[in-house]
Amino acid sequence: MQKVIKIVKSTCILLLVILLAGSGCAVKKNPYQKKKKSSHTSATQLGRNKYYFSVGYQKKLQKSVKR
Repeated sequence: MQKVIKIVKSTCILLLVILLAGSGCAVKKNPYQKKKKSSHTSATQLGRNKYYFSVGYQKKLQKSVKR
């Protein structure tokens, strides 16, 4: 009977470790996506910065980013 209890306890501990290891973050955040998202804005009120926030220049910046 003690062997059965020992097997059940070790199985429960093993399952607990597997569940905790599997519950981590599955999606890795991409810093380039965050930078791209934060740099897009409406260009209607920008004045001199209008070119920097334009779609064409943002595409150019994306191509030049070293990965």
